[in-house]
Amino acid sequence: MKKFLFLFALLLTMSAQAKNKVYERPAFRSTSGDMDPVKVEVGKKETIVHFHARCAHWRQWSMMGARLECDGKVYAYKGGRILTHEGTKVLADEAFEIGRTYEKNEQQDSLILTFEPLPKEAKIFDYIEGDTDRSWRTYGIRLDNRLYPSALPPYQPFTDNGEPLKPLTPTYGEARATLIVHGGGVISYVGDMSRDPITGNFDSRTQFLDSITEYCHPAYMTTSPLFVADGWIDTSGFRNQFPLILIPGETLTLEVDINACYARDHDFAAGKPSEHDYYRISGTLGDLNQALLENQMLVYGYLPELPPCTDGQTFAEWSEQLWQSLDTLRQGLMRRADYTRRQKDFLSLLVDNCYLKLRHNYVKFLSWKMKPANADSTFATLKETYTLIDPHAKDLQLYRDGRTYYLPTEPDRLPFPYLEANGLNHGEVYERLKGFAEAYEIGKKMKLGKVQPDSVILASHPYFQPVLRAFNDSTRVLVGRLEREAKDRMMPTPDVPADQFLPTIVAQHPGKAVFIDLWATWCGPCLNGIKKMEPLKEQLKGQDIVFVYLTDESSPMNQWNEHVLSIPGLHYRLPTSLWRQLPCFTVEGGIPQYLLFDRTGRQVWHQVGFSDRVLEAIKAEIDKALEQK
Repeated sequence: MKKFLFLFALLLTMSAQAKNKVYERPAFRSTSGDMDPVKVEVGKKETIVHFHARCAHWRQWSMMGARLECDGKVYAYKGGRILTHEGTKVLADEAFEIGRTYEKNEQQDSLILTFEPLPKEAKIFDYIEGDTDRSWRTYGIRLDNRLYPSALPPYQPFTDNGEPLKPLTPTYGEARATLIVHGGGVISYVGDMSRDPITGNFDSRTQFLDSITEYCHPAYMTTSPLFVADGWIDTSGFRNQFPLILIPGETLTLEVDINACYARDHDFAAGKPSEHDYYRISGTLGDLNQALLENQMLVYGYLPELPPCTDGQTFAEWSEQLWQSLDTLRQGLMRRADYTRRQKDFLSLLVDNCYLKLRHNYVKFLSWKMKPANADSTFATLKETYTLIDPHAKDLQLYRDGRTYYLPTEPDRLPFPYLEANGLNHGEVYERLKGFAEAYEIGKKMKLGKVQPDSVILASHPYFQPVLRAFNDSTRVLVGRLEREAKDRMMPTPDVPADQFLPTIVAQHPGKAVFIDLWATWCGPCLNGIKKMEPLKEQLKGQDIVFVYLTDESSPMNQWNEHVLSIPGLHYRLPTSLWRQLPCFTVEGGIPQYLLFDRTGRQVWHQVGFSDRVLEAIKAEIDKALEQK
């Protein structure tokens, strides 16, 4: 009898254990949200998905719905719980409410959601919060304890033929990159580094074709645009924004497997892909860019190797520690068997550049490293003893030959005082970089609409004379056109406080409706709105409506001048300090912004952003404003 009871109890236990099949830390394909599935329980009566909430510690959040999808069928949400932890201890286990806003709580970090049962044979399913663009979704949750196979071609390591990194001859032309994402999403360009440093023109062209981004812009030497991707692609794990180095006349191709990125960044039970399974890079500079992506912190300077300073330490003493620390890092890179001679030469230049960056910006980086309560007193001795003289300047390879051009240079940040103080102010590299900085300053004057004497162009470095001459000629033509065609439409900025600026502009047009457009030359939606409004403006010609366009100093003067010629209306280019204090920006930021004032000077409409619906609203609101007498 006892034996029978024991067997019966064992069968009950086994039946209870078999009730739900449990999948710990399942792999998933991609996600658009802050909820990561960490466990799935599949049973005959229900499917339970355990989520880790990554957003709970830093902002309030809510979920508007929940469902599972598998093989084209929907499995409805039945209920849920939300858990609060202290370490591994559960402090609270409460019913989860769809639509409720949950306040920031770093300990309330787990959701357990129950759905209708998935089919027994299910291998992959999706979690969908809702159908809006901002809804959270997790795709491709696997129940077979496998990773997604790589979509990339087999990895072929770069061959080390012993060839060193040879000097680069600078050429002016288009630098190109083809960026391909396998598994969903795109790689986007960020920042304003595509702007031509001399002319200020946005000559970059970025085309998004499904998961392919084609990027190009003209450059005088190597350039380094900054990109952002879903999923980190650098082995240093520094950030999802990453630089690439491009040279004119060449195309670099970067392919990213987004599934492998997720597998690397999450603790899937199926394991992790190898370090080369999540991206491939090819082209003339493919090998250098791989070394760059694997050592990004050398670019940004936030290194564990940065030595702290001690009380009373002089700058020369700290700088020596910095050199020794980075030289140790350099020697470690030089011993890496997986890098070629060419890659090592490039990495050595990166270390040199990092050394100069840290040496020049020591307060910024030491503040990050040490987080002192009082930076002024902590770094007082360093500041008092700071010197440009560096006994290790002679050990730098950077700035000595044409290999320097592999590191992109910003003309307004070149270390000329350092080079001059340490006797490095001679040679072809120094002269060309000095010429770049001087051409940049000449270009700044042309951007303000100031035509330069031919003698200034002739005195510049020969390499930059063609672009300066062409820019000067176009500036001369533009200034002449503005004088003839738009002199009365380029308005001086009234000297009034920010809260009185718009009323002052409106008051200059008594008895008329005033439509104000806040825009910028670099803002695509702004330019689209301006273009689509032109037919409406043509229809309203002769009526009591004035169109006013406001921008700030972020719009380069020469580009603004060109737009003034093609956009009928009154134009103001405000100081950025005034622009940022305009009341409409304190209420809601972003451009384009549109404001409409009626005949009495009263604001009757305000809109942020542009669309076809907004265009319809603009027409309707202007009609109403004009009907009022």
